Amino acid sequence: MALGAQGDSPLRGQIDARNFTLVDEPRLRSIVASRPAGDSRTLNEAVKGEIDTSRVGFERGFAQIEKGTGYLNIDNGVLRGPTIGSTFQGALYDANGNMSITGTFMPAYGLNRLFGEIPLLGQILGNGRDRGLIGITYKVAGSTKSPQVQVNPISVIAPGIFRSIFEFN
Repeated sequence: MALGAQGDSPLRGQIDARNFTLVDEPRLRSIVASRPAGDSRTLNEAVKGEIDTSRVGFERGFAQIEKGTGYLNIDNGVLRGPTIGSTFQGALYDANGNMSITGTFMPAYGLNRLFGEIPLLGQILGNGRDRGLIGITYKVAGSTKSPQVQVNPISVIAPGIFRSIFEFN
C-alpha cells in the first residue's frame, strides 16, 4: 500500500495485495445468492453453477483509493482469483455512514478471463484484460452496517464490452 498527500488534501494512492483469502464474507455471499427484482434466479442459478463463497482465494487485489475526512473512495478496483473475479469502484463509506460500490462479478474467472487475453477479440468479448466473457453487474449501496445488494440479471447475457450498458451508475 502506498498513500500520500500534499498539505491538507486527501490521501491518495493504491492498494495491491497478492495471494490472499476471503473467509465467509457476507457481501460476497449476498451477491451470489440474491434474487434481483423481477427475476426468480440467483446469480448461482443464472450462471448454472455452484459458487462456493465460504472460502475464496485470490491471486491479486488492486484498487486506487482516496481517503479524506469521513470518506473512502475506490477506483479501478479488481479482484482476480481462479474461481471468482470482480471489478469495482465507488464509495466504500461516506460522511453519512453510507456506501455505494458498483462493479462486475465474474464467476469461473480463471477460465472466463482467457477471452480478455486474445488480441482484439478479447477487447470485444472479454472487455479487456481484467474482465471476462461472462459477468453480472452489481451494486452494493446503503448503510455500511447493512447495505443492500442489487444485481442486474440481464447483464449476464451481454458479452464483455456490451455489459457496460447494464452497469449501475
